[in-house]
Amino acid sequence: MTAKQVRVYSPGSIANLGPGFDVIGVALDSIGDIIRLERIDEPEVRLSIMGVGADRIPLDPEVNSSGAVLQLIKERYGVPHGFSAEIRKGVPPGKGMGSSGASASATAVAVNHLLGLGLGLKDLIELAAHGEAAVAGAPHADNVAASIMGGYVLVGDDYDVVRLDAPSIGVVVAVPDIDIENKTRRARMLLPESVTLRDAVRNIGYASRMTAGVALGDAVLFGMSICDNLVEPYRASMIPRFWEVKQAALDAGAYGCSISGGGPSIFAVGERVGEIAEAMVDAFSTVKTRVYHTAPSNRGARVIS
Repeated sequence: MTAKQVRVYSPGSIANLGPGFDVIGVALDSIGDIIRLERIDEPEVRLSIMGVGADRIPLDPEVNSSGAVLQLIKERYGVPHGFSAEIRKGVPPGKGMGSSGASASATAVAVNHLLGLGLGLKDLIELAAHGEAAVAGAPHADNVAASIMGGYVLVGDDYDVVRLDAPSIGVVVAVPDIDIENKTRRARMLLPESVTLRDAVRNIGYASRMTAGVALGDAVLFGMSICDNLVEPYRASMIPRFWEVKQAALDAGAYGCSISGGGPSIFAVGERVGEIAEAMVDAFSTVKTRVYHTAPSNRGARVIS
């Protein structure tokens, strides 16, 4: 054991990025969670949560992404002591910005540092994905991989992740003040069991061009490739005025616009972030909307003290 306590910051993220459903994610700048993890003598996991949306997050470790990570560590490594985790939320929960993934990722990095486990990136991603499963019902890794590694990530089988530096470009995330009960489950249920070959080919093309834009450092190509024919048309029904908001963002100069994660937030990529943000809020009309001005972050979860 190398320390009694540690503080870790982990960025939020946008997963299901455009045409990259369940595969591609990107970390966000200036939006993240901080966890202070401490060893305690009692063999239990204690959680305290503060910050944005804290009252909506359960304290039961069984259904909390941070708590699930810590419980797995105790079981897997036979840790006799317990943990106290204080989580400061900067990522709003349930809005499609990788909230549970940010907390799980921060916890995975923190407990690895606290106990000196020496886990590699793949093991950390698997551990954080287990935390995601406690909330989402399945261990998806596109959010946690982006939060842990930073940048633009492509998730393969068995937590095999390819990471690229994300391009420098403005990102606007418009967060409507709506709550969707059982959002993740409902969002999955809206998707068709099969798609046309034409739509599949178009999405492969967009995802390929989006990744090429990232690899080439071409922010315009990256943004203009954020087009989705497979998921967006079905999940748009969950978000009031989605099509009007998307069109308003594009008319205001956004290169691309789509659903952030599982929604209900909508993100847009472009240079004129102020005008884009204003247009999106206006298009939401009577729906109260909070806007985040951010950008892709190439820094992932890290120890801050």
